[in-house]
Amino acid sequence: MTLPSPHPIRHLEQVRQVTYSGDFLSLPCYEIDVDGKSIRYAEAGNLVHARVSTIFVKEPSTIPWLEAMQPDEVLVDIGANVGLYSIYAAAFSGCRVYAFEPEALNYAELNKNIFVNDLHGRVSAFCLAMSDEAKIEFLRLGAFGIGYSHHDFGENTWTQDMVFGAGTTAKDARLEQGSVSTSLDALIEAGVIPVPDHIKIDVDGLESRVIAGCRQTLAHPQLKTVLLEVDHRIEASYQLIDDLTAMGWQYSMAQLRTNRKAILPVEEVKRLQRERRGGLNYIFFRDQAWDRLFQEFLDSYHPPLDQAGQVIKGNPRLVSNWTTPSEATSVRQAARELATAIQRSAKRRLWKS
Repeated sequence: MTLPSPHPIRHLEQVRQVTYSGDFLSLPCYEIDVDGKSIRYAEAGNLVHARVSTIFVKEPSTIPWLEAMQPDEVLVDIGANVGLYSIYAAAFSGCRVYAFEPEALNYAELNKNIFVNDLHGRVSAFCLAMSDEAKIEFLRLGAFGIGYSHHDFGENTWTQDMVFGAGTTAKDARLEQGSVSTSLDALIEAGVIPVPDHIKIDVDGLESRVIAGCRQTLAHPQLKTVLLEVDHRIEASYQLIDDLTAMGWQYSMAQLRTNRKAILPVEEVKRLQRERRGGLNYIFFRDQAWDRLFQEFLDSYHPPLDQAGQVIKGNPRLVSNWTTPSEATSVRQAARELATAIQRSAKRRLWKS
């Protein structure tokens, strides 16, 4: 197969605040432009703003992987959070995306992001925990807030309290939500979704259960790539590297070396694996064209962060709300309608008194 040459690492110059209006709902959004395409994410606090602002920084090799996908290929995004990458793949590459996110607040934001990009029919969201069985259980939260992660379905995998910015979640005092799980193989067998071309799995330590529930899918010849977050410190997660390579899957050392703070030496990657330290996103493939793509991306790569974690070229500018006349008109019209409704309500109250 032949893949297009990857774009060098992108730098986001600005994030615009705009308002997206539909027939029944208007939402403030963050909007970015990528190669002439406008991509929007609903405003939902500082964490979501940070995720949007660092979309090209946080996981550098994920972006060329998404951009190499072809229109109408199918991507399954397991652990989609608010849909940062689901929306990007659908809006930029034209993929058909099935996104799975069990946490209530993130799932709501995921659906808002589908709405503000007019991607209904292109992205479908499911409020499901993907696992190796159908089950009704509790989802133990990392934190009750939009954009947060590290949630556990059906068990508590934490070994200690977790710090999220200025807040801390106690290991034994996690909030819970009722939730439902199923497996990817079961959904495909039932005809709910088609066999995907690509799978993204980011479930913060429960990857082994997701993989156990998609063994048939992993063996299907239509599946081209699998992005899997591997925590080297968790035995079941680390074992997945050997499990997938035993099934004929490969990974790219060039892709693993593409770190946001540095180009890792090959020996450093092997040391992390050998000593079971940290974790990496592994993108597995069968066709060597993917290895060539990641090597080409690495050849022109400059890490976007310095060793202190600061963006070398600076953070994107946040441009104020309603930067176009149509948006300003829409807001003024909404303000007039609100003022009229308030006046009518006041008259009714006066009449009743």
